[in-house]
Amino acid sequence: MYFQSKKDILYFIAIWGTVLISIFGSFFDTELFTIKLVDYLIVIIIAVLIWIWFGTGYKIEDDVLNVQCGPFKRKLNIKEIRKVSKVKSIITSPALSIDRLEIYYDKYNLIRISPKNESEFIDLLLNENPEIQLNYKT
Repeated sequence: MYFQSKKDILYFIAIWGTVLISIFGSFFDTELFTIKLVDYLIVIIIAVLIWIWFGTGYKIEDDVLNVQCGPFKRKLNIKEIRKVSKVKSIITSPALSIDRLEIYYDKYNLIRISPKNESEFIDLLLNENPEIQLNYKT
């Protein structure tokens, strides 16, 4: 099952503000008809930010949690998840909200994500691995 990332106004402003500033900044370029390396970089940055906005989500299938944040992907074996906690954080992670789930897996690894429907997401994780310790009330 696929879960889209929850999206906060803070991330909306950060991503779409950067996109708009980049686009409007290119309109005020004094050399309108010359394409420079900077122009290519701006287009790449805009494309990646839009990809992150629309392509951040989490998919649970076949004992695997697939995490995607634009072009960045990670696969976690659900059987290796030890603990799930609810946190508020702005630390860089594949999440578009400060309301996040902190997932501890393997021995020392953790990832922070922000599925839109947290309780359903956690229920699916627990169906696959009932040994997961919860610091979260569903």
